[in-house]
Amino acid sequence: MTLEEQFSRLIQILQLIDREPYTWDAAELEKKFDVSRATIERDIAVLRQWGQVKRKGGKFGLAEMKFLPTSFTPPEALALRLAGTSFANQAGAAYKGALASALKKIDLVLPRRIAAEIKKSDERVSIGLPVVRDFSAVIYQDLQAAIMRHHPVDITYLSRNRPEPTKRRVDPYGLTYKIGAWYLVGYCHLRDGIRTFGLDRIKWMRVNEDARFPYPKDFDLAEWLSRGWQLQAGGEPTEVVIHFDREAAGWIAGGQWHASQRIEKQSDGSLLFRVTVHGYEEMLYWVLSFGAQAEVIEPVPLRAAVAEAARRMTARYLPQETGMAPEGASCAPSGAILAEAGAG
Repeated sequence: MTLEEQFSRLIQILQLIDREPYTWDAAELEKKFDVSRATIERDIAVLRQWGQVKRKGGKFGLAEMKFLPTSFTPPEALALRLAGTSFANQAGAAYKGALASALKKIDLVLPRRIAAEIKKSDERVSIGLPVVRDFSAVIYQDLQAAIMRHHPVDITYLSRNRPEPTKRRVDPYGLTYKIGAWYLVGYCHLRDGIRTFGLDRIKWMRVNEDARFPYPKDFDLAEWLSRGWQLQAGGEPTEVVIHFDREAAGWIAGGQWHASQRIEKQSDGSLLFRVTVHGYEEMLYWVLSFGAQAEVIEPVPLRAAVAEAARRMTARYLPQETGMAPEGASCAPSGAILAEAGAG
């Protein structure tokens, strides 16, 4: 009997007694797997090391598992490892220890052949999605608990476009990882609406465990986030139209930038990119990243903001003797158009 055969049988026994508790006894398992009684008893002894396998009237049941392994193919095991590694990079210090322990347990129960393939593949795949703006692991974990138990939180929040922090009471609806940082999405009582809050800008927080808020039945975090470009999702729906030169057209046409996007190819190789978002202001920096290859057609305020940013950038980069770069000129656009405006 190979280790892989034993591992497979252990998994099948676990599945049986978990799915049909106190139905299978040693004799029935012996017959089903065509092994000796001694082999079944040794298997049960191994399973007891993984969790609480109980016996009532000679039949087995599963009370609790410390770790419930399963039969992974190499692609499945690699996908699980990559997902764990990716989340470890994004979660910062909040779950690094727990994820490292979980991945180690997966490695311990994998058959030797699969483990060797995973190790080889793992060394040749790299995922670079680090946290750009660090945050408090305690705040992250307390928010997760508050979200699950519907407890409101009091926070002191330092917004990007305000010099002084503000005190807020927020009903936390969910957490999201966007553009290198974690954000809280919730109902802000101060602003009387749903807002997003960067976790790195929460300077103090208290969970109100004695209070509970009714989680709105019609709120879906993924659907709400899908309305915006990145984080803004509370504004009026607006169609944004951008013309991309032929140099950028292939890159734009080959990407899934938003669920509502529509692409209209032009005869000269350029294209029109159309998208409807609830809050278009945060698209400014995305448009600017394409330089002269992108031109905003609509809406007019976004076009004006891009033009103003381009003017200021030009003034900054021109030689000083031209007199076109005023002292303290900034490349930031007027109007405080920024990615987390929804947190204001």
